[in-house]
Amino acid sequence: MHRVRKFVEVGSGRIGYALTAEALAEVSNGTQWRPDPSFSVGDTVLADPEFASVLRAVLQDGHVLMPPMKAQE
Repeated sequence: MHRVRKFVEVGSGRIGYALTAEALAEVSNGTQWRPDPSFSVGDTVLADPEFASVLRAVLQDGHVLMPPMKAQE
């Protein structure tokens, strides 16, 4: 199944969105990416309509990389 998925980079915690982990490994010097099984595109877009711009970028470029999420204080 081809769909946009959320991945977390092993070691750094960086977030990536792509159709496959391989697409992220190609642009990150072969690092490993773990899928986030709790991620739902629909739920994310409903919660944050601006996430649609991330989806557009994934469909155009094949991936989007984001910095690691900071811990909530």
